[in-house]
Amino acid sequence: MDSVGRNPRIELIRETAVLQIKLLVDGLRDAVLIPVSLGAALIGLFRGGPDCSREFNRVLKVGRRSERWINLFGHHRPLQGDSRTGSMDSILEQVEIVVKDQYQKKRSATEKTEQNDPPD
Repeated sequence: MDSVGRNPRIELIRETAVLQIKLLVDGLRDAVLIPVSLGAALIGLFRGGPDCSREFNRVLKVGRRSERWINLFGHHRPLQGDSRTGSMDSILEQVEIVVKDQYQKKRSATEKTEQNDPPD
């Protein structure tokens, strides 16, 4: 989102909230990848052969892709192409737009109600 003309405190609150959400998603991803990577390594060890790391390498590929999708500290270029969601940043921007829109609608409805109600 464009931060021109924003209150710096509001911007800090927004950036903090975004980081906390990303940290939570990143932690959940790690919690899932730990047992999955161990399982993939065990499968490879039991199967053996020259491509015994095939499943483990797939887990690494998924981990790298999800790391780019989460983009925790903003160091990665946004995902493009076949990804329907693009990145977590694009989803959070869409959520922010909806929340702001709903807030503005509620605010304008409240103002209209106050204008139509005579003071007591």
